[in-house]
Amino acid sequence: MKIIYTNLSPINNAYTNLNHIFYLAKHKPQKAYICIWDSFVYENQIFGNDTSNTKTKAEKLQESVDKIEKLLTYLKIDYKIIYLSDAMSRLFKSTTQFTQFQNILSNFTISELKKGFELNYIPFGDISLSRLNYIIADFLVSTYLPELYPELCSSQPTHYLTSERFRVFQNEINHSLKKNISKYVPPKIIYVTGVPVIIHPEDKIIPTSEMSLDSIKRIVSAYYKKKPDNKEIFDIADVLLNALPKLAYKDKNYSRSELGCLTKFALNEITELISVNLYNYFEEINKITNEVIIDRQKKSHFITTYSDYENQIKELTAIKLEILKHCNGKNTSFDIAKKTGLNFNTVSPYLTQLKQKRLIENAKRPKRLIDSFVIDLEALEK
Repeated sequence: MKIIYTNLSPINNAYTNLNHIFYLAKHKPQKAYICIWDSFVYENQIFGNDTSNTKTKAEKLQESVDKIEKLLTYLKIDYKIIYLSDAMSRLFKSTTQFTQFQNILSNFTISELKKGFELNYIPFGDISLSRLNYIIADFLVSTYLPELYPELCSSQPTHYLTSERFRVFQNEINHSLKKNISKYVPPKIIYVTGVPVIIHPEDKIIPTSEMSLDSIKRIVSAYYKKKPDNKEIFDIADVLLNALPKLAYKDKNYSRSELGCLTKFALNEITELISVNLYNYFEEINKITNEVIIDRQKKSHFITTYSDYENQIKELTAIKLEILKHCNGKNTSFDIAKKTGLNFNTVSPYLTQLKQKRLIENAKRPKRLIDSFVIDLEALEK
């Protein structure tokens, strides 16, 4: 069975993230696990800077994840979503796994990391130090996925789909894990290759589905100060043709078999071609995802210690469970009191307790942050 694990950092709906899903689909997984790097998204300076959007960061991230899920559904990929913050929390509850993470991290030197600057298309110099931690932790999560998420996964992923930046880390991580895990069988690495990263040199932004055509043109023109070589032209065309039937330029369309004509274009024609078709690409993705309805995946909380059990489960009385059942993001505290038949003065303090335990959102119409508890009885025995 082909089980692929991969990760995404949806700071916005950039074409690089959307292409990652198309790349995954080409490898025809029978099951896919997508790790959303929420920790990285929240700490990124670009994320949430749009002051015209009054939604919270959590709501903005959910919008991006929804678009990813809709595209996965459209491409008929059987998938499950996990979040890196939760995955790392589960991972580091094990002393063994935390020690493995530290051992791997301690073996990297600056000279080793310099190899990343040799990678084609990858803006390695823009990678933050926290991202180095996430790269290592993410691979460990894929390695221990059945143990960390028994409610979602029963078999270790057979393949690990990732950016080419992982080439810098692969050998050291595998070497360390082979020393510490008997019968360790690393997943087969699938690198996402041939994806030019068009990024504004000063603003550090990539074209996204939220942008106007003029905004996209500004980024593309700033990035391409000279005409790209033929390989880069073909590579960006290949990315765009994942969603578009043909590339359009003025009054003519170009199919895959006609891409050779593009090599004769001047710089201004190339930037116009890429800009217009990036905009068309996003329009097509938006049209696809607007028509797809997704089933919301249930969220679980993993209990591995007696402390977690005491704090999270033991205190869930029948009244609290009844209140939780109606915390679906649609009911106010008054609605919940009415539907449960409880006095409002009873419901209100219980809602406060549930918010403090991070079981529901701190909102006027509270919504459950988890749908079920998973207890690791073996871990509780230790």
